[in-house]
Amino acid sequence: MKAKTELTAVERDKLAISPDFDFKNDIAARPLETIPPNVLALFKWTGIYQQLQRGFFMMRLRIPGGRVTADQLDRIADLGDRYAQGELCLTTRQTFQFHWLRKDDLWKVLESVAEVGLDTKNACGDVVRNVVTCPLQGVCPHEVQDVRAMLETLANDPEMKDQQRNLPRKHKIAVNGCGRACGLTLMNCQGWFPVRRPTPGGGEEIGWRWYAGGGLGARPFMAQCIYAWVPENMVLPVARACVEVFRRLGDRRVRAFARLKIVVDKLGAAGFADEVEKVLRERGFPSLGKTGDSTVQALDALERPTGAMDIAPSYLDGQAVLPQRQAGYNTVRVLIPRAELGCQQARLLARWARDYGNGTLMLTTRQNLQFPFVTDASVALLQAQLRAAGFLLEGFEQLPDVVACVGTTMCNLAVADTPNACRRLREALTADRALWEAVGPLRIHLNGCPNSCAQHWIADLGLRGMRRRTATGSEEGFQICLGGDQEGAGHIAQPVCETAAAALVPTVRRVLELYLAKRSSAQELFGAFARRVGPAQYAAWLGAPALPAEPVNETNQGLQATFKNAVADAE
Repeated sequence: MKAKTELTAVERDKLAISPDFDFKNDIAARPLETIPPNVLALFKWTGIYQQLQRGFFMMRLRIPGGRVTADQLDRIADLGDRYAQGELCLTTRQTFQFHWLRKDDLWKVLESVAEVGLDTKNACGDVVRNVVTCPLQGVCPHEVQDVRAMLETLANDPEMKDQQRNLPRKHKIAVNGCGRACGLTLMNCQGWFPVRRPTPGGGEEIGWRWYAGGGLGARPFMAQCIYAWVPENMVLPVARACVEVFRRLGDRRVRAFARLKIVVDKLGAAGFADEVEKVLRERGFPSLGKTGDSTVQALDALERPTGAMDIAPSYLDGQAVLPQRQAGYNTVRVLIPRAELGCQQARLLARWARDYGNGTLMLTTRQNLQFPFVTDASVALLQAQLRAAGFLLEGFEQLPDVVACVGTTMCNLAVADTPNACRRLREALTADRALWEAVGPLRIHLNGCPNSCAQHWIADLGLRGMRRRTATGSEEGFQICLGGDQEGAGHIAQPVCETAAAALVPTVRRVLELYLAKRSSAQELFGAFARRVGPAQYAAWLGAPALPAEPVNETNQGLQATFKNAVADAE
């Protein structure tokens, strides 16, 4: 069959329609039924999606690195009360979403968040999205250096934020304080963290390690290390060059294959580095030979990996309070069930951030919140206030700490009611404290469709919503995937079985009971156990038919053929 040569409809729209809409003087004045669907779709470049419910919209804020001030949170809560039915949603990219916004009110929210230093530009769309970081950025004892300045440089770079607004698909960047798995380096299009190395004179210097090509969606990929060493003054040029390579080489004919992960997988790490260096040469960066001068911006300063570049295990394993590297200060963590935060609750959190911390809060990629800079003397006082208000302070990185998308309640793509499934799991299994304490570290993620907004591919226990065939039609169900992780070279959770939504709770309980009964020792964590025994054995224990394996993308071997075949089928 002849290959497709024309652009997709989305690509043609991006060339014809400007995403910089005048929501106040144009959009608010137009009846909704007169706005074409392809124009509504371009609202995403301003962080706005149509909800499943006709006439209502979701708006996502852009909060680089998830750090929000108490004043900003107060404003967000006021807007949520006024326009979003009194509730906020926390996302896996460290920001807030409003739901239930009316078209005529969009401009009011946009103008109001701008007054407190926030915006929504590029929070959605085929652009560089909100830059994320590790949850302890700036305070972690393991942090090589504070990366806030670099994070904000990349997040607010005029080229990547304002000029590169027609990429083949979304582009996600993580900037972390060290090479541990807490930062989710391997699941992002670009992953950055600082590293130290000795200098000839007996001292040390700090540079950056760079990964590219991660991404989840319907087909997951783990990022590959492209450069083991990037001088600090070359981080921004390399990040820009990466985005430019993506703009040039990303697939604009088959949208399912348009992500950077496909480009990196097709070229391999070395081939992708060649393309990045090609762009850098075009932009005037010379090859000057190794001078030992870290101030020189030259291609020779970029060092490719010569061996495995594994990601270290996460530092986070259930701590409710985390001592900071700043002596006498702590970060206090708060669980937000189902990622839903009432606006009155948000105001309380803002007040306590002022009273007990430094006036800021950190949103995490697990849809929770943290108070940094709480003094030793204030920890118990703050926790007492939180408990009295009904907040949960236990079970982090364990069964109570469930990540979930909005599901069929609001999303046009979802086929499963993940908020309801999340509620039932938490009510049944979190109440069984003996069970979740015996299981120990366990990351459960629920996704309402294959697109993995809730990141089920990297969970210890990932649940993907689906429709299951029955004798009379279909029913809501979930595919259960086990063993995902972000340490080492990364591990993709493998499909084990399918279950009806009505049977989800007893099925998950059985999965956990099998682990407790068959693990080699109490020290063998659930994720490691699931990877050791494999999906076929787990399915056999459950009495379920084995499912086709997901390609294990730990080295990206074998996936080129998979995608070539899929592209051929699409063509």
